[in-house]
Amino acid sequence: MSTLRRNILYNVAGQGLLLLLGLGAVRLVFHRLGADAFGIILFAQSSGLVLASMLELGISATTVREVASHLKDDRPYVLDLLRTAALLYWAAYLALVVALMMGAAWIATRWLTVKAIDPASASQLLQVLGTGALLVLPRSLYASLFRGLQRMGVTNAIEVGAMAFQLLGTIVILMLRGGVFGVAWWLTATYALSVVAYLGFALQAGVPWRALLPGFSMPVLRRNARFATHMMSISALGAVYGQQDKLLVSKLMPVRLLGTFGFASTMVASVLRLLSAIVQAAFPAFAEMVRRQDRSEMMRRYHRVHALITFGAVPCFTGLVFAAKPLFGYVFDDATARELMLPTALLCLGSYMNATLQAPYMVSLAVGKPEIAVRQNLIALVTVLPLSVVSVWRFGLAGAGLAWVLHHVLAYGYGVPRMCRECLELPTSHWFAGVLRIMALALVTYGPAFVIAAALGSGIVVLSVSFALATAAYAALGFLIMGRELRPAGRQINVADAA
Repeated sequence: MSTLRRNILYNVAGQGLLLLLGLGAVRLVFHRLGADAFGIILFAQSSGLVLASMLELGISATTVREVASHLKDDRPYVLDLLRTAALLYWAAYLALVVALMMGAAWIATRWLTVKAIDPASASQLLQVLGTGALLVLPRSLYASLFRGLQRMGVTNAIEVGAMAFQLLGTIVILMLRGGVFGVAWWLTATYALSVVAYLGFALQAGVPWRALLPGFSMPVLRRNARFATHMMSISALGAVYGQQDKLLVSKLMPVRLLGTFGFASTMVASVLRLLSAIVQAAFPAFAEMVRRQDRSEMMRRYHRVHALITFGAVPCFTGLVFAAKPLFGYVFDDATARELMLPTALLCLGSYMNATLQAPYMVSLAVGKPEIAVRQNLIALVTVLPLSVVSVWRFGLAGAGLAWVLHHVLAYGYGVPRMCRECLELPTSHWFAGVLRIMALALVTYGPAFVIAAALGSGIVVLSVSFALATAAYAALGFLIMGRELRPAGRQINVADAA
């Protein structure tokens, strides 16, 4: 089995297990600790992701690219890169923790609308949870090391293992009648253990222990300044757009709604990560082929990955829409399930649009054109973000889902033409024709099936049968219409692709 195929399987399997484990954890926490406690936990985790991404400084993507491209021919440089990145990440983590300790009381009283937990306890809870959630920043560095080494089995083993420990520990704590603070400290401990696990695997992989300690190298900074600066802008603004729906809901609506909507958003994001895992596994190979100036091979892989994502993403997201009512009814209650249906459908549409952009975006990074995404995000800052605020204020949870769609409408209008022209060297009309053809196919197969299932009562059996029949029709028509494109993608990467 080729390295790329193995990494894709590791990533997809790992993200799938995380999705299932997260479902069990959410149901348990929501019913045992209450909606407000669940909302605060989700707010802390979402805020941690945003803050960590804003200070990520583009180092994760730089690390993946440089490790994949230069570990074999310039090992000392790569080790200096790791030490410099460790210094920047751990310094940023400590700064964020200090800021959190000072600002938690203000967040608990001025930002969140909490009813079931007193402000002092909410503030302390944010401090405990935030200290652990912010560890995602240094952890992302060590995960990037293994992605650059194309050893996704390690990253997925650690991420799934950490989630499993979180779930099992949470079950034990709640069964022993522990409270929200017991759960919070346990979540923080598992974040710390995951960092320790990455360090242990890095030493086992032959990385010298000195390379894992913070250090500084000015030549490393100069060498990667341009790419890292662009990636910093992408990660910072991308985190804002990726979490804007939950952050706006946390400010404009009660924290209990943040919990339920945040869960729906997290479920959709988990499906998107399943698909992104395929492209992330291919990114090191893209970077290596750019270094070898093997454009024809890179584009061959691009077409395969892009076809696999755009076609395969449809059953994933439509499946979540079909499953939304019974799933959310099981985790929360029937009223909440009905409240989340439209927002979930909009989130799925926006996330499908995101999935179709994944492969072109990774190619743009591989060829050294991160400024396309930077400019796109800056335009979104003055156009989409204000519209998102109005959308959430006016339409509530449905407006939050709509905001996610609007961001990708801009990406289609600005980013796609530039990536096609400057990176893929393909006609923009060709790219849109392929994506729109799949969207139309999804509409004529899954649309009638969902309408019929809703008319028959939306029971689990009816929804399952309707989805299965629609998927069969989608697959049959898809291979009939696009067989020449999908058969190579379905086989994915053969053994020769390991080079």
